[in-house]
Amino acid sequence: MVMNPGMLLFGLFDSAIAFFLVYNVTKAKLGGNEKMLARILGASLGTIVFVVYFGIIVWFNTDRNTVSQAARTVVYAAPIVLSALMIVLVLLSQPPGKRTDSEEDEEETDDTEEEKTGAAQS
Repeated sequence: MVMNPGMLLFGLFDSAIAFFLVYNVTKAKLGGNEKMLARILGASLGTIVFVVYFGIIVWFNTDRNTVSQAARTVVYAAPIVLSALMIVLVLLSQPPGKRTDSEEDEEETDDTEEEKTGAAQS
């Protein structure tokens, strides 16, 4: 069994995407960064998904397999497509008027500068 090095790197990259997708979704569903159980369970499930997914990609690249090219393409693209959809979902689910802390800090400094110049002119 000889595997193309490019395909091996792709398998590692694709499996890493699957790991982070499962880890972050599991962690978010079970309570976020505050709960240690959520982080442990997310890492455990993510590691299992990484190993299984990488094993499937290696098996697809062996000489003796009966998987069609269409099925391979779906399996190869699944983590990338799901991650892109999750990113879009997160961006669309944010409230429209939400400001970041840096924007608030800039506005506060602008307000204090205007107050200082107004007091100096009086």
